[in-house]
Amino acid sequence: MIKKVLGTAGSRVLVSVLSLLLVLIYGRTLGPEGAGTIGLVVLGITIVLLMSNFVSGGALVYLTPREKTFLLFVPAYFWALFSSILVSYALDRFGLLPEGMLYHVLFLSLIFSWHTANLNILLGKERVAAFNVASVFQVVVLFCAFLYFIFIKEEISVMSYVYALYLSYTAAFLMSLIMILKELKYADLSEMGDVILRIFRYGSFVQFANTLQLLNYRLGYYIIESYLGKARLGVFQIGNQLSEGLWIAGKSLALVQYSRISNEPDPVYAKNLSVRFLKLTVLITVSMLAIFWILPESFYLWILTDKYEGIKNVIWSLSPGIIAISANVILSHFFSGTGRHHHNAISSGIGVVFTLTFGFILIPKIGILGAGITASVSYMMTLVYQLIMFYRITKLTVRELFVTRADFDFLLTEIKGLLFKKNK
Repeated sequence: MIKKVLGTAGSRVLVSVLSLLLVLIYGRTLGPEGAGTIGLVVLGITIVLLMSNFVSGGALVYLTPREKTFLLFVPAYFWALFSSILVSYALDRFGLLPEGMLYHVLFLSLIFSWHTANLNILLGKERVAAFNVASVFQVVVLFCAFLYFIFIKEEISVMSYVYALYLSYTAAFLMSLIMILKELKYADLSEMGDVILRIFRYGSFVQFANTLQLLNYRLGYYIIESYLGKARLGVFQIGNQLSEGLWIAGKSLALVQYSRISNEPDPVYAKNLSVRFLKLTVLITVSMLAIFWILPESFYLWILTDKYEGIKNVIWSLSPGIIAISANVILSHFFSGTGRHHHNAISSGIGVVFTLTFGFILIPKIGILGAGITASVSYMMTLVYQLIMFYRITKLTVRELFVTRADFDFLLTEIKGLLFKKNK
């Protein structure tokens, strides 16, 4: 288990670093408007994936060890096709896709949805190493392909990123498909009806919570684009992506947390572990965020060009929210690991309400600074709800939230344990 967690955490760190470098490169080469367009394209693909994951998401991971893989594979692929067509056309109909990007979003989301289904089958079979390889491979191909189009072919346009997405999604899909071929043994299709019902029963509520969470994180993009245009969206998107890169600490610790409390019936253990990880995650996030605060705006403009004037204000305005989300990640995994998924859905719903309320007031008045404030308010209200629920469930005291030497000793013990296990 430790090796699996360590491998997954390492993969996430590598993916996060490459993704961050990619953001900086396309932010500099394509400018704010190009970055804004890419942000909307990727958001469109992500929204399609949310619907696709009602069948090919977490439910697939849960049911793969319990059902015949072929009976899960077939509906996942057909549902992905249906989702890609329906959602892509709906997004375009409501003007939520950049002009001329409908079919690109449709085909890219279809390929990536199929790839995601393959990955979740691998997870369900506990082939974590294969999952990690395929996940990292996709980002590496995207990174290299974009560099090729920009610096070797010298095609400085958004389409270079789109073509890089095609290459990376297709290559990763083929790799993951080859990885699961041995699992795909033909089965009697007469059983598929019951299997599909079980898929929706297990996947619907969790995926609904994920949908609310995405709206909480990204709904502001559409409000910014509507009132301020793609160029200002691009400035906000780059600042937002840089700030969100700091979530990697919380996400990595949450992997360890979830793997332990989901297999541990003791509620006291689940509480103590979550509180300790909560404190460490917030502390690490604030420490990394402090580097962003110290760097002058001239440093960001030197990397990204003067077109990104105001990006430091975006980072400042997002900072309270970034800290809140770092804590939210740990609490969300506590609720998931102890079977209380509904609290994650409710907290995300609260965030969406605050995003809509403040977004339409602040963004038209004070621009992308208002977008950052809106995001921070939304994230903090999400955290407030989760803290209240965590307190009611665990009887948490204020004293327990203070960082102590024992917390640092715990962290050092964990690191030594991971390294020892790995070397062993």
